[in-house]
Formats: sequence, structure tokens, C-alpha cells
Amino acid sequence: MRARSLPAGVLVLATLILLLGSADLFAETKSSVTISSYTSLLYSGNLEDPVEVAALLKSSLNVDSVGNKNVKGYFQLDSWIAESFGFDIPRAYLKVRFPGFRLILGKTRVSWGEGFVFNAGDVLFGSMGAISGDLSGESLRAETGWLGVLYVPLGSFSFLEAVLAPYSLPAPIGTLQTDFAFLADTVSLDQLSGGARGVFKMGRTTLETGYYASGTEAEHRAYISTHGYLLVDWTLSASMTIPMFDPQWQQWDEWLAISASVFRQLKLGPDRDLTFRLEAAIRPGALWQEASGADAIHAGLPGAPEYGLYLFPEFALPLSDTLSLQLRSLISPVDLSALSMVSVSWNVYQGLHIYNYLSLMNGDGNDLYGTDRLGGVGWTVGLEFIY
Repeated sequence: MRARSLPAGVLVLATLILLLGSADLFAETKSSVTISSYTSLLYSGNLEDPVEVAALLKSSLNVDSVGNKNVKGYFQLDSWIAESFGFDIPRAYLKVRFPGFRLILGKTRVSWGEGFVFNAGDVLFGSMGAISGDLSGESLRAETGWLGVLYVPLGSFSFLEAVLAPYSLPAPIGTLQTDFAFLADTVSLDQLSGGARGVFKMGRTTLETGYYASGTEAEHRAYISTHGYLLVDWTLSASMTIPMFDPQWQQWDEWLAISASVFRQLKLGPDRDLTFRLEAAIRPGALWQEASGADAIHAGLPGAPEYGLYLFPEFALPLSDTLSLQLRSLISPVDLSALSMVSVSWNVYQGLHIYNYLSLMNGDGNDLYGTDRLGGVGWTVGLEFIY
């Protein structure tokens, strides 16, 4: 029997209609524009290779409703201009507060589990893989997707949340479409995804657990996550991703993912804090020896090996009221390679920042990160203005 189909454009249309139709409800809106311009020098580490130059201009328009605590709309439009150009709408949603529950409809992100870079509890978008290329972002896991979210508060820092996803997550970077028939494509009911989680506060510890069924990937995903404080802020999460059809239970270790982190701020003076973070991603059933030959593929490319352990240390130190220093590194201990970044940011004027990044890949040609490839050594200077 053929599964019934649900017009996927219904969710798109409903969100746009609600956003436009609710304009009278909002007393006012708050908008901001962020323009960032970057120039990079990229080098492979090979003396025979030339230094290459790359330039990028990114702009972001953010429109946020204010003045009505029960109804909130948000819209974000991003564009990139380099040798070519592209557009994306990473967020566009409506949030409504009803008595006893809240409803979110649109393109957004919900953060399940705990973790800045590695988070086994993020069973919707996935936050356990290695990152390639850039460690400079304010958020290194910012993928979004079309979601319907039902939020039910249970008290102080405790709640229940259910989600429904008509499309695969995360959503791909958008392209400008003028053919509405393409936008109004359909999704079979058996391709829908959804789940629920509960978050409960117990003293100084938070316990979170949930389940998500991915119709597009045909997977059951369950997780448990804890967050507390004992000298440092700490998190611990674990998840299982089980195939819906014919699971081979002897492969259970390949389905298991574990993440952990510690975070600490140390007072260095009345207005200065040294911030330290360390995160780990562990996959017991992944590779625990270095890939070689055709299996040795660089991070970020299709087919790149998944190793059993990754580490992410981060240090941040304000040098003055306007100058700050940051060090980040993504380390792959199995193949002894790493992607590291040192950055200095200067808040010159209100809304204007100057950024200076130095990135380095440490590894050989068989590693996830290798100095001998383009971008193995990189220097980037950027300006960012928010108005």
C-alpha cells in the first residue's frame, strides 16, 4: 500500500502566512545588519607551491519582533559574495506562547543534549564529527532545519518538548528558487521524523533524556545527558543510533556515541577572566588506528574516516577592554593530527571589530589534517560591522 503524501509546502506556507498575518500583533520590530569582510592567505606548507589569496564578504540581515511577549517572529537572511555569490535563510520562524505551552513553527534549531562542539545528545542535527576548515565561528554547530516544536514548562528549569521534522536534518544551504512548484514538493508520511525529550532539574544537576525517530534515515535515536557543577561545569552525554530495519546487534558499539566536557572561568582581576574548555567525543565502534591508502581521506571530504576519539580544547583571555585572545584546537589523537587556530579580536569602535586569525594543520598526507594541503597554513584578516 502506497503511503499517503503530505504537501511539504504546507509547513512553508503556514509559517509565511502566520508571519505576515501576525504583523499587526507586533508593536514594533528590531532589525540589525552584520557585514563581515575577510581576506585570507593560504599556503600548503610545500616550498614549491605558491601562496594563494581568497576573499569573502558575508552579510546577514536579522529581523526580530518586539513588543508582544506572547507572539514572536524572527527572520534571518544571509548572503556570501566572493568569486560567485549565494543566499540562505538559516532561520525564519514564529513562536507563540499559549496558556500552559509554547509553539514554534518554521526553520530554526533546537539544542538537545549538552556540548559546544561535541554533543552526543544532539540526535537531531548530529554534533560528533570532526570539523574541517574553520574554527573561528561564534558557534561551530549552527545547522538549522524546518521544525514544529511544542514546549511544555514543568517548573523551574524543567520542561517537556516534542518536535516534528518534515524534511531531513540539517537543511542544506539554500539556493534562490523562483519555481513555486519545486518549493511545494511533497513528503511521504513515512518520511516524517519526530521525537520528544524531558529536562529535569535536580539540585545543581540537570538530567535530560529523549528519543527521536528519523524517517529519512530510518533510525531510532535515544540519548541521555547530564550537566552539573563540581569545581568545574561538566557535561556527560551518551546516545544510541539503531537502524529501524534488521539491526545487527553485534554492531552495538558502532551505534554508541559518548561526549563529555568541562568548563571553567578563572578570575584574573576585577574585569578579566581566563576561560578554559575541554570537550571529548568518543565512538567505541569507530576506527582506533590510522587509516591508510584509499581510506585516508581529508576531513570535510566525502568518505573521510571517523575515528574513535576527538578532543577540543579552548582558551580565551581578554587582554584589555577592547582586545581579546583566543586559542582553539580540534585534535584527532588516533592519527596524531590537529587543526588549531589563534585569534586576536579588537573592538575598535562600537559595532566594529577587527579580527586576525592564524590557523595551522598539523599532520601528514594520510591524516585528517595535514600541513601539506592548501590551507595547511592560513592567515586571515577581517572586519565586522554591526548596525
